[in-house]
Amino acid sequence: MQKSIGTFLLALGLGMLSPAHGADAPPYEQWGAETLATIRKDLWLPTPHLYAEQAPDEHGVPAHPSFMWGVGIQLTALAAAAAVQPEKYLAEMRDYADAIQVYWMDHDGQAGFDALPGTEDTDRYYDDNAWLVLALAEVFEVTKDRKFLERSVATFRFVTSCEDDKLGGGLYWREKFLSSKNTCTNAPAIVGALRLYQLTGEGKYLETAQRLYAWVNSRLQDNDGLYWDNIQVDGRLNRRKYSYNSALMIRANCLLHQITGEARYLDEAKRVARAAEKYWIREDGAVADSGKFAHLLLEAFLAVSERDHDPRWADIVQRTLVYVHGGLLGADGRYPERWDRRPDGSRKESMLLNQASPARAYWMAARYRLIFPR
Repeated sequence: MQKSIGTFLLALGLGMLSPAHGADAPPYEQWGAETLATIRKDLWLPTPHLYAEQAPDEHGVPAHPSFMWGVGIQLTALAAAAAVQPEKYLAEMRDYADAIQVYWMDHDGQAGFDALPGTEDTDRYYDDNAWLVLALAEVFEVTKDRKFLERSVATFRFVTSCEDDKLGGGLYWREKFLSSKNTCTNAPAIVGALRLYQLTGEGKYLETAQRLYAWVNSRLQDNDGLYWDNIQVDGRLNRRKYSYNSALMIRANCLLHQITGEARYLDEAKRVARAAEKYWIREDGAVADSGKFAHLLLEAFLAVSERDHDPRWADIVQRTLVYVHGGLLGADGRYPERWDRRPDGSRKESMLLNQASPARAYWMAARYRLIFPR
């Protein structure tokens, strides 16, 4: 298993980091297993083999299957768990990766994942599909089953089908309403293109990544290095900043540094990471953002740590995850939506998005076997 995990991490642009030892190492595998068990208990829908959007209501009526965004995070959580404990999670991950094909829909000659399964009227989001490109690539890395790589490629084809010349390029957010081009579509699409380049060796993916990278930086990056949310087709900017947008561009820079060897990409990754730390990370480890965004920022810090070998990024990850587990975990085993406030016990808090995010973060930390400063 050791060799396969190492190969998997290198393919992600994140090499093997030395393991933490002894009592100082947080029990990430235990925390991750407990979180996945809570998700299974609260949200599993056995008949369609899917997870629900949130826990049953006060009458025990289950919710509909999760929207595709939650599907993507949960699949990556299972993929990270399967990379560490394949004997426990590999079959579950494979089954879920197959079950979600019920979301796959062909509409107007273009196939992609719909927001919900079995609906008559499609409502597909390009950003949701961009997350699935990454998730299915990880499933392929764990299983070596090429059908998952083929699904990742097909999903990427849908994501990039919306590229046009308005605003000089870029990808839209939602198929039904081509009104904005969002960082949350373009940034993971860049990372997805780079991953597919690594997995297939096909130059078209690298070309796409570099083209989108240049467009995002010209249209959606602030002077501090962080990224705005979107630009409307009329040119108006939505200047809100969410941590996952900057996180995926940090990862894009790390992958470009790995692929090209050009120092400018690593320099930019570190510049944006420092700005992100200042903007979102609190001294006690809290993150001033939603967990569904914040867990991706932690992954970005791991990517920088691997490229520049600076343990301070690992220290941030440990401090945050210790805070999340020790300060935010509710008595019901659930986490709040935001990573800077206590849970309130509401049903909405049980959403798959909010629980799969810490699960993914714990298993990623376990898999990377970080060295933390003593």
